[in-house]
Amino acid sequence: MSHAPTPAPERFDVVIVGAGAAGLLAAIAARGAISDDGSTHAPPHDAPTVALFDSMPQPGKKILISGGGKCNLTNERVTEHDFAPVGSKIVRSILREFPPAAIVRFVEEAGIPTRIEPTGKIFPAEGRRARDVLGALQSGARRAGVVFRFGHAIDEIDRPAPGDGFRLVTRSADRDGATGTVHAARVVIATGGRSIPKTGSTGAGYTFAERFGHTIVPTRPALVGLTSAHPAGLAGLTMPALVLVRRDNGKEIYRSAGSLLFTHQGISGPAGLDASLWRATAPVSDPDVVADFWTLADPNGPWRAFRDLPKPPGACLAESPNATDPTHVDAFLRNQAALHPKRRLASALTQRLPRSLVDSVVADGDTPLAELRQDARRRAAAAVTRFDLGIRGDAGFERAEVTAGGVPLGELARRTLESRIAPGLSFCGEVVDVTGRLGGFNFQWAWSSGYVAGRGAARIPAPDSERRGDSA
Repeated sequence: MSHAPTPAPERFDVVIVGAGAAGLLAAIAARGAISDDGSTHAPPHDAPTVALFDSMPQPGKKILISGGGKCNLTNERVTEHDFAPVGSKIVRSILREFPPAAIVRFVEEAGIPTRIEPTGKIFPAEGRRARDVLGALQSGARRAGVVFRFGHAIDEIDRPAPGDGFRLVTRSADRDGATGTVHAARVVIATGGRSIPKTGSTGAGYTFAERFGHTIVPTRPALVGLTSAHPAGLAGLTMPALVLVRRDNGKEIYRSAGSLLFTHQGISGPAGLDASLWRATAPVSDPDVVADFWTLADPNGPWRAFRDLPKPPGACLAESPNATDPTHVDAFLRNQAALHPKRRLASALTQRLPRSLVDSVVADGDTPLAELRQDARRRAAAAVTRFDLGIRGDAGFERAEVTAGGVPLGELARRTLESRIAPGLSFCGEVVDVTGRLGGFNFQWAWSSGYVAGRGAARIPAPDSERRGDSA
């Protein structure tokens, strides 16, 4: 009885694992079909063969749900200080290789105009949505000659022999779950993190990295609602605030200035979500999270441009002002007592702050200012400038927009994101230990790192660093 011969494994020069934002851009870049300004062109005749694998039959779900289905592509102003780890020279270098203007040009060349919101967030123009962006990326990859293998998970990656490339074991998403083998000279891991697992983010990239000897910075949910024990009367309140993440000795780690939403479970809104990032990546465990309500309530302060908008902006200020020292509020109350001795404490504070907030966080609100003891006045000042939000935890990976932690940048080559431990293996996007604040920054990291990793896997020389002014 004869048996059908086992089909020979497919072979590609580059296999990219994960067809989200980073993986799609990496695939186009690996084919040499996109320039660093975002313009596209036919791949060169000697372009490497590239295959794009994803466990989901219809990948890109994170793109589809981003920005409420509108897709916050990037931000008008992006620097290394918008990411954790803060101020990384490697992040700065990678962002320069494929800057925000490049992804804007890419989508606009695909027929998708863009618009800029007041805090710099860039979206497709009205009438266009995330599905158009995903379509443009997939069409660009298809035109570039990328081979799609959607609905095929990668279960294993190994290197049969030194210098012999990689062997990847695949599994079909069909009912039969058929397995197969693919060989690749080089592999790019763009599998995402652990956030919103229903989109296909299973954390598989971390497993692959560890098998090849990489360490993994512990992963935690980021850009996620925080749970707290704040007063029940605050639920539903939205207001501008500075949210400070601090060590237990009061030393500030980071601060975010934006709209803060009190929920029944804790806090959210741009200021709360950004605080979750800095809390997740803080150099200490369970840092304190406090709110300064006073600074952004100043009618002539840094929030003045947003005070009369129909809804608060969906991102924090690019530069957060310093928090108000409680002594300034104490001085304000002493001045009010001199001018209006019969005015009650709550009435004085509601000249700037919502009454529901004052009633919830300030004691002695019914006391006339002239009768207010010094210690009570100072407690009130501290309550509106250093209010402990009582953070207990977060809403978990199921609700988190991104994952903090991952493959350390120090284990990757700066110009290509290729592993220093396993040559030929590269990483990009969320699987890398780089996490941006709210406002399009994580998408920009996906575009920039995907471009760099794809170009590096194709062995396309990086642009001259001197031309970019990059001496890092």
